[in-house]
Amino acid sequence: MRILWLVEGCSFTDKPDTTGFAARHEAAIRAHLDEDHRLGIAFMSDTPEQSPVQKDNITYFPLQASMKVDTIPAEWEKTEEKLLAVIRDFKPDIIQCFGAEWPYGAIAEHIDIPVVILLMGFLNVYYPSIEMARGYRPDQNSFRRRIRSNVRKLLFSGKRKGSETPTLEQNSASERHVMEVNHYFFGRTDWDKNIARYYSPGSKYFHIPEAVKSFFYNTDHQWKYHFDGKLHLFTMSSGDDRKGNEIILRTAEVLKNILKLDFVWEIAGHPEFFSYFEKKTGISAEDVNIRLVGMIDDKSILDHFEKADLFIHPSIMDNSPHAICEAQLIGLPVLSSNVGGIPQLIEDGKTGFLYPYNEPHTLAFLIGNIFEDHDLLTQISENSRTMAHIRHDPDAIAGAMFQAYEEIIKDHGDRR
Repeated sequence: MRILWLVEGCSFTDKPDTTGFAARHEAAIRAHLDEDHRLGIAFMSDTPEQSPVQKDNITYFPLQASMKVDTIPAEWEKTEEKLLAVIRDFKPDIIQCFGAEWPYGAIAEHIDIPVVILLMGFLNVYYPSIEMARGYRPDQNSFRRRIRSNVRKLLFSGKRKGSETPTLEQNSASERHVMEVNHYFFGRTDWDKNIARYYSPGSKYFHIPEAVKSFFYNTDHQWKYHFDGKLHLFTMSSGDDRKGNEIILRTAEVLKNILKLDFVWEIAGHPEFFSYFEKKTGISAEDVNIRLVGMIDDKSILDHFEKADLFIHPSIMDNSPHAICEAQLIGLPVLSSNVGGIPQLIEDGKTGFLYPYNEPHTLAFLIGNIFEDHDLLTQISENSRTMAHIRHDPDAIAGAMFQAYEEIIKDHGDRR
């Protein structure tokens, strides 16, 4: 079986054990590759074009093509030709694309090879959710819209006119187009299963658990209840509009002024996003015991996990955020908004806690009710850690992927 992945980035260019979605799955299946199971990875590179590079049973195809935020739609045609050249060279039995929000999946229109899309985020859901949470629809060229780095513009546009930059509507239409022309999907939650069901009627969906970094999966570190009189809260996210910055500020204000708790809330991520929400709410992060620690590495994340009393994940929309998965792997109790695919990661009251995303008082009251409950949090910790190690077992993930590949190849052949 020859498998070709089309991705934005992979371990070839990233740091070892990178956080990248594709690289984590690459690490999970690497040990299962052999002469009968070969993997090719075509990825976007800003460096001069290179020849394919063979490493063990993986062939890397660096392509000087761009899928960055400001890429113009016309560039997709150039990238498309390069992808077709890789396909002719590698001769895959199956192709996997990471994310419908990128245009790679449109390649299915031009080939008679089965293509499977691993669903990640979904712009058609994210965009309206963000606009509703903001309470207004800003101008296309506004500062807030330009710095929304995790709600990315896509390169592919059905109109393909000259060099115009894709609008949000064109990006959403591009994503819908990718869903319409594909028949096979990988996912890991009820949220993305329903996206496949309704945006690609009649398609086949395969449950593939999310791979995590081995640094967290294999660590011997385990969270223990250790409240010392000062409550330590920790949140880790990209920091963009989707991640609930306003909820953090408003919840912290309630914790300080209503519950009168002695606490510190450390936020790891891009700190520049907070200024907008400080202005919107009139709440200064510093005034409500929030400390912005910026971007941190894996060792620092693990240190924060062990030091924290609770992990707070306040997203207004998410699929299966790896930050929750990593926290659960060491048993840090998680309190999360009940959105997207998160209910498949957390069973409320058993492996963590869920609350309505737009209720800062509810979140604050929940924190106040549980932070001193040694027995409850210890049980939550043990349950979540056990569950997470089963869910993210790399061998089980690899087995599920290869079984799905075989089923897809057979189904595609039967359809001819």
